[in-house]
Amino acid sequence: MKCYEIKKCPFNGTDNSKSKCSPHKLQIGCWEYNWVSFYKKIPECNEKLKWREEMLKRCLNCEIYPLYKKDIDKFLKGLKEAY
Repeated sequence: MKCYEIKKCPFNGTDNSKSKCSPHKLQIGCWEYNWVSFYKKIPECNEKLKWREEMLKRCLNCEIYPLYKKDIDKFLKGLKEAY
């Protein structure tokens, strides 16, 4: 199961080639995507900080988290350290 295949995902059923979600666009799981590199490339702004905080909260409550905890914890740790 890929993260975007979860029923509650806003990208489920949308055209992946036009997706704003990188894992959905690449057709990979969120735990497989390099979020830390992605985050570091975002210009410094309030939106960047809000995005990071949202990821740190949302990922822990996601249905995928228990299945890929080790991988997700790794990129969340990287996001915490990237601040």
